[in-house]
Amino acid sequence: MNKRFLSTLIIGFCVALSAYAQYVQTQKDENGWRLLIDNRPVEVKGMVWSYTPIGETYTYDLWSKSDDFIQRMIDTDMPLLKAMGVNTIRIFSAIPPKWVEYIYVKYGIFTVINDLFGRYGVSVNGRWYPQTDYSDKHTRDALIAQAKKTAETYKTTRGVLMYMLGNESNYGLVWSGSNIENLPMGEQNAVKAGYLYSLFEEAMKVVKDIDPLRPVGIINGDVQYIDLIKELCPSLDVLGINVYRGYVAFDSFYENIAKTLDKPIVFTEAGADAFNAILKQEDQFSQMLYFKSQWKEIYQQAYGKGRYGNIIGAFVFEWIDEWWKHYQNKDLSVHNTDGTWANAGYDRDFMPGINNMDEEWFGIVAQSPLTMNGINRRIPRATYYLMQDIWKLSLYDSSDVEVEQHFALLQDSLYLAKGLETGLQQQAKERELLSLSALDVTVGSLAQLNHDKILTDLASGIPIQQAFKFTTYAESNVGFKLTPAENLSGNLYLRTWTVAEPSKLYEPYPMYTNTNKNIDLYGANFTYEAANFNLNGYYHVGHASFENTGDLFNINKEAFDIIGYDTYGSKAPIALEFVGKNSLEGLQIIGGPEVYGSAKPQILANYYRTFPSLSVYIPEMELGLVYAEEFGPGTLPTKDPFNIYGPGRKASVYWAGKLYPFATVKAGVLYAGTEKVGLPYRGADGSQKVVGYLDTLGGSVELGTDMFRYTYLYGKYIYRGLVTDTNPAIVRGSFFTGDSGSGNRQEIQIGADINYSYFSFKPIARARVPLEGPADRALTQTYNGYNPPFYVFANRQSVEFEAVLTYDPEGATWFHEWNSDDIEGAPFAASLTGLYILYAGPTDKQVFKLADGTWTAFSGSLPEQRNLWAAGLRLVSNPFGELRLIAHAEIGHQGSTGQDTRIADYWGGSLKVRWGQMMAFGEYYSNKWLEPAWVRTFNLTYPARWTVDLSFGFTKPVFTFRTNRAGVKWAGWTFGPYSSDPWNAIPGTADDGKSYSELTLYWNISL
Repeated sequence: MNKRFLSTLIIGFCVALSAYAQYVQTQKDENGWRLLIDNRPVEVKGMVWSYTPIGETYTYDLWSKSDDFIQRMIDTDMPLLKAMGVNTIRIFSAIPPKWVEYIYVKYGIFTVINDLFGRYGVSVNGRWYPQTDYSDKHTRDALIAQAKKTAETYKTTRGVLMYMLGNESNYGLVWSGSNIENLPMGEQNAVKAGYLYSLFEEAMKVVKDIDPLRPVGIINGDVQYIDLIKELCPSLDVLGINVYRGYVAFDSFYENIAKTLDKPIVFTEAGADAFNAILKQEDQFSQMLYFKSQWKEIYQQAYGKGRYGNIIGAFVFEWIDEWWKHYQNKDLSVHNTDGTWANAGYDRDFMPGINNMDEEWFGIVAQSPLTMNGINRRIPRATYYLMQDIWKLSLYDSSDVEVEQHFALLQDSLYLAKGLETGLQQQAKERELLSLSALDVTVGSLAQLNHDKILTDLASGIPIQQAFKFTTYAESNVGFKLTPAENLSGNLYLRTWTVAEPSKLYEPYPMYTNTNKNIDLYGANFTYEAANFNLNGYYHVGHASFENTGDLFNINKEAFDIIGYDTYGSKAPIALEFVGKNSLEGLQIIGGPEVYGSAKPQILANYYRTFPSLSVYIPEMELGLVYAEEFGPGTLPTKDPFNIYGPGRKASVYWAGKLYPFATVKAGVLYAGTEKVGLPYRGADGSQKVVGYLDTLGGSVELGTDMFRYTYLYGKYIYRGLVTDTNPAIVRGSFFTGDSGSGNRQEIQIGADINYSYFSFKPIARARVPLEGPADRALTQTYNGYNPPFYVFANRQSVEFEAVLTYDPEGATWFHEWNSDDIEGAPFAASLTGLYILYAGPTDKQVFKLADGTWTAFSGSLPEQRNLWAAGLRLVSNPFGELRLIAHAEIGHQGSTGQDTRIADYWGGSLKVRWGQMMAFGEYYSNKWLEPAWVRTFNLTYPARWTVDLSFGFTKPVFTFRTNRAGVKWAGWTFGPYSSDPWNAIPGTADDGKSYSELTLYWNISL
């Protein structure tokens, strides 16, 4: 029995098992290579099908949506793709087999099944690794198992054209390993590539064993390591290549592959962006020229043209623009125009120092912010119409002469006119001098319910209906977009209202309304885009800090707490910002009278760079420089106790590097200015002392190691001179506490970052002592004629332990992200946080702001405290269909942040539920402080506090914002001996046991 007969028998047996799967093969004859389906030649006229809507990021999962929505998405795009001539699509997600068949049966379009094969991370034994080590045995086993599962899933699915593994995986050889660390960098990558391609071979064999009816290939970044592919991948049927070489790849490209590998190739990505980095505008004409040149060459190098005949087609990259690619997790509704990489092959907008390849503009179809049936409208560009005509010519059954004639007759001006007809209409709307960009209208009707009075009235025979006296109010927020000049755009936000919301409950974030008027210029911003920088202006519109660019000591605080600023009528931030690009990348300068809430007038500069590893002796490094210059005169202690010494300056240097093979160092030095040098203060022993120059210096050093598998261990030492105060760090990751930013302390931290399976565990122990202990100081009070330049409070002596345990089987999103309620996609994920304060020492006197805006100090300070603790639990579940559940619980034994020594034992929790367009929210807390910080400062607690909110969304509702929905909310609380009623919710004294609530009917419409 010969091999050919045996192969025929096996294939026939597989066909008998699966009557639906087609037999796809590659075939070579004297004219070159072709792809055959059931012995019928098929040319790959493909599209990388992108579908991520505006406002979503790379974690967007179309296949988790309802079948109705998935079908609407497919039925929006596939008719346009079919009319264009597309016969095959490639996508980056695991499309369910039923939708592969739906697309094939209804539209005749095949799908390439692309197993990314660990390109962007891999789960091994339940743990997620963002960088894939192809040499690790457990990783190799996991990826082989994944490839096997892929083949088993699709082997009987109609419409599957072929299997492809990876996506430019040769560009992801970034893992570290002790067996290669001592090799030069070039040799390290060659060794890593050997592991990669040998693993590809193992996986391709597995796929072929399961599904011998279809070709199997890999997707390579250009032709790098072609010799290794030849040597290590004999099972390869088709080589997929992502090619970005500009107009053409040149004969040598095809010749090299033909002579080295002698396998058919398909361009799995090829194309050009539609944005001109020099002119800073959409450029449909240039995109069309690149496509025309690229596809002419593809036709010339295909079957039957007398050249190398080794290309069977290509996939256009890509279908629609994806607005998330520049920042990935922010500005998701902004079509960013900053390039992400440079390529001299695209010479129409290439210039040294400029990134001319714009990842957010690669679509041959643009997306409109306007939607139809819940899907962003598609706006075909000129290239769409060009490809529609190009593909009318057969790739295989055409001659050189026919190719020349066909491309000579293509009507560039017609395609451009068609593309601009719809594109310019949309562009004109966006470039109007003044246009409406946002509209948010809320109407509410609120009834105040004094429970004790209602009970008295009922006892007197008064109907309960008379207690429901509703007050109606309305508020609107209107946004206008201004485009007064090229590269200059801005936004203006107005807020109007009928009356202030009549609530007498403490809202977590009280809204600012000026009762003397009914309209307010609420916020504004502008951006000017130049070749090497952006200039941004802020007026009550938030901006980020330097936290992720080397600002170790948080000199520049983030400014997103707009509603918190509203409480005191502040319009912070008011600032002007310079952001360098290209040759000035890494430089930021921001300045203004109030850069963040309560900031002094100042200018801050930040320069941050990362330096890649050059050898084993020169590790990867980070460098961050921050400088702040403050202005303005000093103020009275009662007006602003933190700014009584006038202008000053701060500066810091941050450096981090990995010392091979297992050690990491992070270090920083802080200089806090000399404005307080020479000032007297009272020491803890009662003696008078003077601030010296050394008291203005601080530093931090962290030593860490990842020598233990799954674990990063670190120790950290912090030294802060007496007057080295900066800003408190934002608390992230579900921790209860973060760095206070206070001077006058030494602190040691020991912690770990343990990641195993889907679990992460982050324990930390902290021990802190002030350099000068408390001495009955208060910033608003004088001692012997002077005010103290520092005080002991957040830097009080303390020994504490804190840990966060997280279970999250979805590695694509961070469970603790600020909008995790909306983006976490795991079937079940959870986190548990615990804090234990073994000892907290005594403090000085805390200061607080009075209702009239002046500052004063409490009459006493906090004594030492022991054995304080808190615990929190958060659960997120997407059990099935459209159902989403989010639960939170908290319990604690904690004290005030003012002077009251009472320790409060509190507990409570909340539950959020969404089912389709319905949403429910409920919470209940016992004996807990309210959210505004001053409530805890005064130690005001309430025996019971509750909220119930039921609503219906006009669109799919989100948890983060209460927009486009109508609902009813019932909220209230009961009063106890430690409660306060400053808004007179209940007439008279708020005695123990009295209760009050509010019933609100509301609806909101938002654009």
